[in-house]
Amino acid sequence: MSNALAIATVTTALAQIIRTAVQSVVSGADVLTERPDTIPVAQPRVRLFLYQVSPNGALRNNDLPTRAANGSLVKRPTAALDLHYLLAFYGDENDLEPQRMLGAAVRDLHAQPVLLRQMIADAIASEPFLAASNLVDALEQIKFTPIALSLEELSELWSVFFQAPYALSVAYQGTVVLIDSEDNAPAALPVLRRGADDQGVNTLLGPFPSLESLHIGAPEDVGRRPRPPSYPSAQLGTVLTLAGHNFGGEVVRVRFDHTRLAVTKTIVVPSSARSGTEVTIPLTDNAPAQTEWAAGFYTVVVMVATGGTERTSNQLPLSFAPKITAIAPPNPVTRVGGDATLTITCSPQVRPEQRAALFIADREVPPQAHPANVNTLQFTIENAPAVTGTLVRLRIDGVDSLPFTRQELPPPPHLAFDNNQRVTIS
Repeated sequence: MSNALAIATVTTALAQIIRTAVQSVVSGADVLTERPDTIPVAQPRVRLFLYQVSPNGALRNNDLPTRAANGSLVKRPTAALDLHYLLAFYGDENDLEPQRMLGAAVRDLHAQPVLLRQMIADAIASEPFLAASNLVDALEQIKFTPIALSLEELSELWSVFFQAPYALSVAYQGTVVLIDSEDNAPAALPVLRRGADDQGVNTLLGPFPSLESLHIGAPEDVGRRPRPPSYPSAQLGTVLTLAGHNFGGEVVRVRFDHTRLAVTKTIVVPSSARSGTEVTIPLTDNAPAQTEWAAGFYTVVVMVATGGTERTSNQLPLSFAPKITAIAPPNPVTRVGGDATLTITCSPQVRPEQRAALFIADREVPPQAHPANVNTLQFTIENAPAVTGTLVRLRIDGVDSLPFTRQELPPPPHLAFDNNQRVTIS
């Protein structure tokens, strides 16, 4: 780390390196740390100009955070900078002095691209205004690398020097210069006690449970290999299989949290339904399930407890679909005044705050209002279209009902559209 004199110290040290290089090939050559200008210089000369300073991409945020939430300083801020230099060479063109000096400068900077501590110390000793510089103590050494400028970029760079004629030039970057703030962070107090009863901290180390995938299927397909494709959504009566790692423990629980409602379902998994890599949960379709579950989206988490310590896995999303169990009146549905009314019985119960809609043909039909939890919804289809055996879908909180059923015959077991979810309107 270094103070505010670091940039000037680097420039002075670089000037000494270039001065030694150019004097080895052109007698009387010197280096001027100034911008290219219209004023002619005594020749032969090299103008060394720092034309740009930019944040270092690798270390610019290495000091964060520097302050606590209350604004107090916890760590001394450090600015990480890259320095961009332009070297312009002036001399007798007939004797190719600019080219000879350029070659010598490139030679030495390529052979020794690192600014050594002795070079920095010599630069500090050469200028009185650098006496307070502490760059020589910095841990990070400065490296110089040539910058490949295209003709267009070189033209744009020289255009900032108003009316300055172009001279043979090359650009170099010095990286990285770390400049410390002068603010001092308060010293940390000594540790008097390490945790409760001075017994140290309670560190929770792995292995932590990892939840990788969810599979939804029919109860009849449990244990079947290869496993049939997963249903798109879970619903009451299906079986949920969670795959992952490190599920072995004394107690394993799976928690389901609804994303819109205050509905949380926690299931303790018996040892017979789990292994170290898999957990099987049947979503039983019974009377308590009608109120314990709600259609919509859930997050699923596996919690494994061993020796009084519980570890929680990552979360995965799960869509929970409503299940259509009946449609009334029976087919065909007769329109009255052009309208048709359908009563959909579903599970689990639909809550008043849930968003519901029935999709039939090209229509999206909202239900009639219901102030309490219900398992039947009334839908009035205005100007109902005449349809024959069209499948209907019930959408609750963005999740559609599953319009298919599992059939055993003809073998092998397969999925087919559920005729009980078809509607004919005449």
